[in-house]
Amino acid sequence: MIKAQIAISAQLCVLGVFVSVVNAYNNSIPVDAHNFSPNSLSTFISLAHEADVELSLANSNFPSNITLALYHGKNAVKLLDDAYRLDDHIIDDTDFIKKYNEAQNSKNTTIQGLVVANIVDQILREYGKAFGIHYDLTNMSNMNMNMSMNMQNMSNSDSVISSPLSCFSNEPFYSDVEKNENNNNYTDIINFDKYQSTQKLSESVIQIFNSRLCPLAESTNNDNKTAVIRIQDSLIDLKKLLNNKASAQDIMMLVHGNLHPNLQMAYNLKLKLKQ
Repeated sequence: MIKAQIAISAQLCVLGVFVSVVNAYNNSIPVDAHNFSPNSLSTFISLAHEADVELSLANSNFPSNITLALYHGKNAVKLLDDAYRLDDHIIDDTDFIKKYNEAQNSKNTTIQGLVVANIVDQILREYGKAFGIHYDLTNMSNMNMNMSMNMQNMSNSDSVISSPLSCFSNEPFYSDVEKNENNNNYTDIINFDKYQSTQKLSESVIQIFNSRLCPLAESTNNDNKTAVIRIQDSLIDLKKLLNNKASAQDIMMLVHGNLHPNLQMAYNLKLKLKQ
């Protein structure tokens, strides 16, 4: 979770040597690939969280693996540049800090639900790049017929949720990145920096859910509460699948068949209108 603009500034000083790479990137803001209508504030929050994850990975890989630290540092600079350019009203650091504080203080559950959806989409993109998968994991149409049928069954299931809703926003969330880094079993991973990003993003999105959305679930109706429990279970299952290097189809089935429908139900997310 991002702490404050001071922490970001301190980390950016360490990564100052990477600022020049910004000009090498396209200045366009990435378009959300999921089916939910985007919101500028949720996109800003998502980019800020993703940048924080990349800064964290740059620091954790330095100085043991300079190559990975450079990759994550470049990603962090690109994400921060995207966030900075997202709003035409942001013309200096003061404006950015104001926008950042507005985003952090938002109690709008629809916006925070979109943040979860955005970060999960980023996880799918990074996972595809990590394993060299040549199709878009955020696109449901890329799921095969058998998986699509299983997804429909999962989405329509009325089965009893096995675990009660429980929020752990004040407890530390321990990373699996360092543990997996010592396994030396990377023969099927093409881009390990992307795989590290998926793992850390999956931890971050659980923390966001537990701190921003989970505490509000007690005041909602039973149908929404069931959806919130399913979201929590799905995010935990997603992290496990990523750590176990599960197939893209299994991950897509979890996200598109369970997580997305329950996010839509619980937080009133609107679908994009077809062009």
